[in-house]
Amino acid sequence: MEPPAYVKHYDSQLSHLDNWLAIIALVGKVASRSGGNGVLDRVTEVQDRFRLLRVQLAAALTEEYAREYEMVLGSRASIAIDMLVRNLFERSADIGFLSTDSTLRAYMESRAVDGNIHQHLARYVAKYSVYDDVMLFNLDGTLRTSLTFPEGTTFHDNGLNQTLSQLASSQLEGGYVEYFATTPLDPHQQRSLLFISPIYNDESTQRLGYLALSFNLNEEVHGIFEEVADGEFELALLDKSGRVVASSLPQLALNESLWQVGVNGVDVIMLNGKAYACRQVTGATYQGYAGLGWRCLALTELSRDTMIERNVMHSSADGDVVKGQLSNIRHQAAIIAQQLNLAVINGHIISVRHKAVELVPVLHQIREIGHLTDQLFEDSISTLRQGMSLTATADATMRAFSMVSIMDRNLYERANDVRWWALDERIRSQLLAASKGDEQARKELSAVIHAINTLYTVYTNILLFDRQGMIVAVSNNNAASLIGTQVPKSLPLAACLMTDSDQDYVVSAFSESELYANGGTYLYCAPVVDFNSNTIVGGIATVFDATPEFRQILADNLPVSRAQSLPPFALFIDAEGQVISSTLATICLPQLLDGCYAEVLGLRDGERLIQRLEYEGNSYLSAMVASTGYREYKRNDHYRNDVISITCLPIV
Repeated sequence: MEPPAYVKHYDSQLSHLDNWLAIIALVGKVASRSGGNGVLDRVTEVQDRFRLLRVQLAAALTEEYAREYEMVLGSRASIAIDMLVRNLFERSADIGFLSTDSTLRAYMESRAVDGNIHQHLARYVAKYSVYDDVMLFNLDGTLRTSLTFPEGTTFHDNGLNQTLSQLASSQLEGGYVEYFATTPLDPHQQRSLLFISPIYNDESTQRLGYLALSFNLNEEVHGIFEEVADGEFELALLDKSGRVVASSLPQLALNESLWQVGVNGVDVIMLNGKAYACRQVTGATYQGYAGLGWRCLALTELSRDTMIERNVMHSSADGDVVKGQLSNIRHQAAIIAQQLNLAVINGHIISVRHKAVELVPVLHQIREIGHLTDQLFEDSISTLRQGMSLTATADATMRAFSMVSIMDRNLYERANDVRWWALDERIRSQLLAASKGDEQARKELSAVIHAINTLYTVYTNILLFDRQGMIVAVSNNNAASLIGTQVPKSLPLAACLMTDSDQDYVVSAFSESELYANGGTYLYCAPVVDFNSNTIVGGIATVFDATPEFRQILADNLPVSRAQSLPPFALFIDAEGQVISSTLATICLPQLLDGCYAEVLGLRDGERLIQRLEYEGNSYLSAMVASTGYREYKRNDHYRNDVISITCLPIV
């Protein structure tokens, strides 16, 4: 990268002082009588060291400047692509579940027109706003129906037909395929993303047709861009070939190739006459899911002079973050100033001894140059120190934001899962019989939710219970002893049975539960409406595997610490000060938040706070960010649960 303007500015000033010192030394040698040249020779020697140090300073400042861009651009690109990959991972489970829906199977087996199928599909999509359409295809690739197109609609899509043909002749790992291409099924999008799975007859491996879930990629990606860009950066989603799929920057045309741009480090590209620093990151595999090789490019315009001129939240954490080479350069600069000052003192002694009054003004100039040199080194490193402090602050804040945002996104899925499954006809038609002691119904229901649990692995158990709260089926065979017992008091049974819409769900407080080996978790519940009587006959509940899921979210968003260095840590807390999860085995929250405890617990709706914290004898730059929800979750529904993420990065 081109050195920033402030580096050029300080280097220019140091160059001026260098030339000035050379001229002064030369004038002194010409004008002085015997005795003075030794002092001036010493000044020349010091000047050689000064020139080397000046080159080292410019290189170090430029290197740190580039590292700051690497940090802020790379972290934002990583966070954005991580959010997308995690979201798409959840879709891979959805397609597996819905392709086994008995209503869809019956519809695909029948050749008759069913006016209720649209309502059935719409009820599923209403729970998951990430989808903009659900489509059903016949075996020959013709569209049977969708939420967007009426039955009998014809279209021509060679790419999709070829994909469906390949599905028919292959055994899919995971049972589905992701199709990303231009399609007449979604004429308003440049390219659409479909999750497609075969629909089989319940009793055999006979294919009945295909189910496709249309993921609203454009809407989701721009929502991520808005959150992560933070008003300071631009983001672009690239496909596996490096072509632009979506961008917050209008200058980046769709399908433009950026294959190698910013792959190996920060690059500079020109767009419409403006220079942009950029960094490209490839999405990492999440729980075995790799997706389609998505990438994210983060950019920022370089016309603004330095990192420290950005509108970054100022920090009360004023610790010295300048280390290594810069600290050594500053030390060497101080030595040079001292040596010039010593030369001046010796020069005054010689001038008095030899009555060389012509040396006095030269020595005054050398002293002034020594002082100005020392000050310039201090100012240049101080400028970078300020920029690095603000960069570190922005980095800590973005990490804390990412943690709580991913948590909200994760729990959005949990609220939707339980409502999806409550719509399953197999559950709706057999729960009443199971609640009356029908062992066959209980066995079949346990098999249904066990199959669901194998798709959605973030749960340790899924429960079905009747109106009295008696458990009639479990997904975890090791928990079969729960059948016939009452749900624990931590499960909000009454609230679940009083809901009046299949859009509603109920969540327990985060607390210890015997359903989770007395560990802390959330229990998500939804009522089950009987398929025939259309009355609530019980409910479904999930036991979220909170401990590893939350801890992984925290750990994934912390920087990798070097061996034998003080590690960073992070935690989730609620508004009452309860620790939900922490990367530390034990933590005393009042001790950690000494002096700002009430202020932190009072954070709401995305509010942020930066503090320098002292904990167990160590100093940390700490960022706290309050949750804001995701899509309709915790925003437009009845649920409120304020969570605060805390990131603690060591100051050493």
